[in-house]
Parts: sequence; structure tokens; C-alpha cells
Amino acid sequence: MPSRRIRLPAFAKATLRFIVRNVIVPLWLTLRLIAYVRVGWLIKFCGLVAFAAVLSPAFFRIAWTYYTSRRVKRDILYGSSPRNRLDLYLPEGCHYDASAVDDKSGTSPGTAGGDAEDAGDESGGRPVIVFVTGGMWIIGYKAWGALLSLTLMKQGFIVASLDYRNFPQGTVGDMTQDVSNGIGWVAKRARSFGGDAKKIFVVGQSAGAHLASSAILRQTEYETSLGGSVIDYGTAVARWSPRDLAGFVGISGVYAPDDRALAEHFNRKGLHKEVFWSIMEAGYSGARAEEALPRASPCAMLRDIPGVASSLPAVLLCHGNADGSAPPSESARFAEALRAAGSQDVTERYYDGKTHTDPFVTDPISGGHDVLLEDIVRWVRRKDPRGGEIALPAMPALLPSLLVDVARRVVPF
Repeated sequence: MPSRRIRLPAFAKATLRFIVRNVIVPLWLTLRLIAYVRVGWLIKFCGLVAFAAVLSPAFFRIAWTYYTSRRVKRDILYGSSPRNRLDLYLPEGCHYDASAVDDKSGTSPGTAGGDAEDAGDESGGRPVIVFVTGGMWIIGYKAWGALLSLTLMKQGFIVASLDYRNFPQGTVGDMTQDVSNGIGWVAKRARSFGGDAKKIFVVGQSAGAHLASSAILRQTEYETSLGGSVIDYGTAVARWSPRDLAGFVGISGVYAPDDRALAEHFNRKGLHKEVFWSIMEAGYSGARAEEALPRASPCAMLRDIPGVASSLPAVLLCHGNADGSAPPSESARFAEALRAAGSQDVTERYYDGKTHTDPFVTDPISGGHDVLLEDIVRWVRRKDPRGGEIALPAMPALLPSLLVDVARRVVPF
């Protein structure tokens, strides 16, 4: 008898895909990570669990909005590699059409003017922010940026929050390529969902700042090597130029992984050298460190790529002075390298007494005036006619200050 193919209902197929993507694959990657586990990791993990537990009431509120808001379009594919998905945060009046691709002509078809959150220019196009989250290159997830993305959306910005391959599913080259593909996907479709193609900003946090800056610099290198041609990797998503970007914002970033002192710092903090070297494609023992680490270093790229400054967008670097995970000297060093390469528009903002998680997590949860949010909004809008008149309202507290203070004490980062 001929074999009969079993046809699953659409709901069953969707459920199966969800289980594979969110349960089986993470479990498989966790098992692979066991080979790298050290006692220090277990201590850090316990601290992370305690941190999340204390802040869980706020996280549940954020998750509820993330999963129920009709203005958040989740799990949109931007490439063909694993974890090539993004979330779109669309202000009122903006719409996502999966079939639409921006041809960089005409008006913005995805927007309808007149809503209260209008942050666009005279043509109605809104600034677009591509957000790349951190996570030590190991635990990054696009939803980590939900609080910042939701807040920016309320200010009238379109936000695309990217996922990318984490280690050990990918190494730094894979992650950088994923981020580049994500930027290209957004640049190609910005107008179709109501964005201004001339106001695309890339914002990276922690490891995400490293990957985003690396993607911009690598794209500049490839473009320069081809005599100014826009790069197309054949995937139909990475075709973009750094000249298309209006700016880059680095939050608590790492920009010099070729610095031995930084590797030693990470080793003391629990990201052991064998893991760090493996992520940066230097080999488990670091045997290829001299060759591989400069390739993964934005500071080294600025030094080694001829004429790179002419293609780079404006840069804002934000960092807490009390950051014990990613030293604030990383932002200072990157700013110095940018200026040495010829970049003229580089702004630095350092926050007294702020740790690695304060500007991005605990400060917004505490409510009041969010200095990081205000710096980003004012900087992105600085060339708008009303940019200097921006006065953001105080944000509501998501948790009592006592719980936030406890979370600050137990956080491992």
C-alpha cells in the first residue's frame, strides 16, 4: 500500500515550531555550553536568577505589554540563519506589510498622519531605531530590549529589536553578519512601515554595541574595497551602506576585545578566557588571538581600514562610570579611536555612580527622569526644528525603590 502523509493542522504546526525554536534548540545549546561551565558561572547564574526574581513583578508587566500589544509585531524573519528574527514596535498610524519593500522613492506608504505621537518630519516619516541587545554574546535575546523599545515607541519612534546567533550557535563573525543583515532588512523596508529612510539609527547595548559597531565598520570596509558599491551578499537583506545611517548609539559597550587587559578583566568577572577566545574566533587556547582579536575589534578596524571615517555616521557613546562589567574606559577608547580616524561628530555621556545595568534596566524600572532615554531622544532629534525644546515627562515607577535597591545589590553584572 502506498504510504500516506500525515497532514498536521496549522495550529499543530505552529505549536511544533514554537517548541523546537524555544525549547529544544535552547536545551541543545545549553548542553553544548556545559563544556565551558566553571564554578564562577554558577555563582553568576545564581545572582542573575536572584536579580530577575526581585524584578519579576516589573518584568511581568513589561512582558504582558510585549505579548499583548497590537503595536508590537514579533518574530519577523529578516534572514535565513538561525535566530534571524526581529520585533517591530510601531507607533499609532504605522503599519507592517510583510510583502512591502522600500524602493526609496515616493512618500511613506505605511504611515497615516495626525496621531498624538508624531515624531516624524514634514513628510510624515518617523525616525527608525535598530536595537541590538547585549548578553555577553551568549544570552542575548531581542525581548531584553522590550522596556527601552516600548518607551521609544511611545515617543513616536519605530524600533526594530534584533535577535542574532549566540555562542555556541555562532561566533563573533556570525553574529556580526546577522546584525548586518538585520540593519539591511530594516533599511530596505523603512518607508514601507512609516519610517524615514534618512533617519535610521543603530543602537547597541553591551555586547550588542560591540556587534553593531563591528557590523557598521565591516560594511564600510567591504564597501570601500569595492570602490563605493553597496554590498549585496546574495541574501537580499544585507544591501545597505553605512552612509544610509543617521547615527550610532553605543550603550555600555565593548570596543577593544584585542586588549589583553580587557580579556583579563572578563576572566576575573566570570567570562573565562577560553570562552571569550572561542567567541572571538581565537581558538579555545587563544592560539589565534593575535590574528583573530583585531578582526573583532572596532578600535582596531578604525586603525586598519583606510578612509573609514568618511562613511561613518554620527556617534553617541553612553556609559556608567561605575560599570564593573564593561569598563567605561572602553567607550573613551572608542571615542578616541573614532576621532583619530577622522570622525568629527562623536559625543560621549558618562553617568556618575551608574553600573552596567542601571541605565538600561533598574533606572527605567525605578521611574522618574530616565537620563539614558532623554539623551537618546534628544540626540536622535537634535537636528529637528524642535529638537532643543524636548522635555520628556517623568516615567512611572514599575516597582518600589526598596526592591530595585535589592536588585542592584544582587545583580552579577
